[in-house]
Amino acid sequence: MSKKSVWRNVVLPLVVIPLAGLVLLGALFMLYYGIITLAENLLPRDRVPVGTLRNYYALALLLLYLLLQRARLPELLNATLMIGPLATLIIAAILRFYQAPTVFIAATAVIAVIAFILLYRYKKPWIYYYAAALAVLIGVAYAWPR
Repeated sequence: MSKKSVWRNVVLPLVVIPLAGLVLLGALFMLYYGIITLAENLLPRDRVPVGTLRNYYALALLLLYLLLQRARLPELLNATLMIGPLATLIIAAILRFYQAPTVFIAATAVIAVIAFILLYRYKKPWIYYYAAALAVLIGVAYAWPR
């Protein structure tokens, strides 16, 4: 492999995916915060179903990502875009079952395994696995009980 090829096919994804993924995740969290703030302005604060909104938000992001897969975007962009929905789904699962550690660990494992099986099934390149692993790590690190 030439230096240019190594740079483009290995080094660039190793740097771009985590950096752009974190920026994307930050933007998605800000959007979620905006939705919660809007709901708190429309409803009494104690009546806002934060957990329900978080779960629907995670599912909406997942559906949006699946729709974007049909757009035939570049592989690096598609892999990076996977971090947001996958991490948000894991965060929602952990926070949903927060008081039952065995359940949220099982839910996280199931989500991760399904993601990796789908990547394998559709013969995705290594950058998708890298992005999925980062999304799982970020989701668990963010939502894990302290």
